[in-house]
This record gives sequence, C-alpha cells and structure tokens, in this order.
Amino acid sequence: MRWYIDSGPEGDIVISSRVRLARNIKGYPFANRLTDAGGKEVLERCKEAAQPLRLKYITMDETPAIKRQMLLERHLISPEMLVATGNKALLLSEDEQISILLCEEDHIRIQCMSSGLNLHEMYQLADKVDDVLEERLDYSFNPQFGYTTCCPTNTGTGLRASCMLHLPAITSTGYIDTLLATVGKLGMTVRGVYGEGTRAKGNMYQLSNQITLGISEQDSIKRLEELVKMIAEKERSIRASMKKENGDKLADMIWRSYGLLTNARLLTSEEAYQLISDIRLGINLGVITNLPIETLNELTIIAGPAHIAEKCVENTRLNRDKLRALVVREKLNSRKD
Repeated sequence: MRWYIDSGPEGDIVISSRVRLARNIKGYPFANRLTDAGGKEVLERCKEAAQPLRLKYITMDETPAIKRQMLLERHLISPEMLVATGNKALLLSEDEQISILLCEEDHIRIQCMSSGLNLHEMYQLADKVDDVLEERLDYSFNPQFGYTTCCPTNTGTGLRASCMLHLPAITSTGYIDTLLATVGKLGMTVRGVYGEGTRAKGNMYQLSNQITLGISEQDSIKRLEELVKMIAEKERSIRASMKKENGDKLADMIWRSYGLLTNARLLTSEEAYQLISDIRLGINLGVITNLPIETLNELTIIAGPAHIAEKCVENTRLNRDKLRALVVREKLNSRKD
C-alpha cells in the first residue's frame, strides 16, 4: 500500500507529513547554472551514491508529461520539474515514502513522507538517507552558515518540514485569514496543495517552517509539530461547535455531497476535491459511518486530472469528467463497510 492511502496519527486533521533536506555537491554550480555535461555528471554521481538505498531511477526528460503530472499529484516532484525536464531525475522507493529530487533547484532534495503527524519519524528516515549519500558525496557546507543551498532561505540546516492539513471548519468560518496572518509571525508559512505558488484545494493547506538558519533540525520540527497540534485543536473545536449549533444543516450538506459523489455522471476535479472534503468531514464527525477514511485518501489521488487523463482513451474534457465520475462512484460503492 502506498503511504498516502493510509491514515496516520491525528489523521482527522493531518493528512500527511513531509521532511525535506536540500543538499548540493561541492565543486559544482547550482542546478540552474550547470552545463549539460555537468548536469549529467551530477545525476550520475547521485545515482551511484544512492545505490545502497535500492531506489528506482526516473529521468524527467524520458518521462511523458502526463506521467510527470501524476508524480506531482502524488507530491513526488515539484511543479518546476513538470516543465524544466533537462538533466533532472527522481529516485523513488517502492512505497513512495522516499523520493529524492535531483537537479531541481538544488542538486539533491531528499523527501520523506508519511500519512498523519509523523514529523519526527520522517526526519529520522531522511537523516538516514542523507547519511548514505554523504558517505559517497562531498556536500557544499559553510562552517558559519551551514549547508549551501540555491535559495538563501534554505541555507543552514537545509530542512523544510511540512504537514498537509484538512481545515474545512477554519476555512468556512473565515478564521483561515487570522491563521494565515498569525503563522508568519511564528516563522511558518501556509501554502497550497503543491507548495509555493499553488492554491488550496478541498480545504487542504500545507503548513511548513520558514527558518532554517540559526535553529536545529529538531527544534524546527518541534515548533512545527506544536503549531500543527494547536491548529488541529482549533479545527476540532470549531467542528464541534458547528455540529452542536447547526447539526442538521451540517449533516444535510455532508449527505448532499455524498449523494453527488455516488451518483454524478460528470465530475470536474475541483468539484471532486470539494465534495471529498465534505465527506471527509462527515466521516471524522461520525455523520458517515460506513466508509473508511482510507478510501477518501485514495480518491484524492486517483481523481486528480493527470490520473484520470492517463486512463482516458478519448482525452477530452467531457470524457475526463465522465470517467472521473465513474471512478469515484465505483470506488465509493466498492469500499462501503
């Protein structure tokens, strides 16, 4: 089973945790300044260094655009790697928990991802992967400033930790604006589903640290985890109030969304994400009891534009929306308890 289908700790709010480490090889310019020959050399060195990890090696320029989009929808590559494919590659574990982006912005970006709130575990895993690579590669490191990275905001530890949060109650009440203003003062940032420059979908937000200089990896993760737990409690509190004060209205909204998903014949990706968000809320509030949350996690991935388009023989917008509706109906009807 892929990690993103499972439901982990604090799974009613925290969809996933990710820890990313940015590294560059000493003696080479950053990825955007590499020559073609230099880029190939960096890729080959990284590939050889990662051999003990037994990861699959995927080059972006040999991967069809639709497949790259599918990798993005599963959070395995960045949006930049969709369009800039030359001398860029991905090292990927079978369960997709470990993904190493090569020559994206930095030479190496180690990503470890898990369902639920598992930041400490993912840091430990990323650290082990980093140790394997560092045994065979000489990283660019400054004794005063730490790891040298392409973007100055990553200099220091090179660590970016993030959690994907489902915040329908905070969003619907407008408290999300207060949250966005507050987290920046705490050295954190809130982004969309696919990171910087993207927007929220289905009430999903990515909360991550901003400060990497002058703070240890452990402290960064601890601060983020504490903030995630505070936000989760706020979301749960608002959900409880909504259920208590407008229980019938809330249940009606949830069941209407359920009815649409289980009966729709045409379904856009935007509509699917919002309806899935409503049903996820219904499961977590105990309104819907015959559907496992893992089914919703899987639907969030397989209903994505690229995953649907890859299955669609006649790849028109109407046919994609028709196929998406069919995929969702079949999945929901087959996974009822």
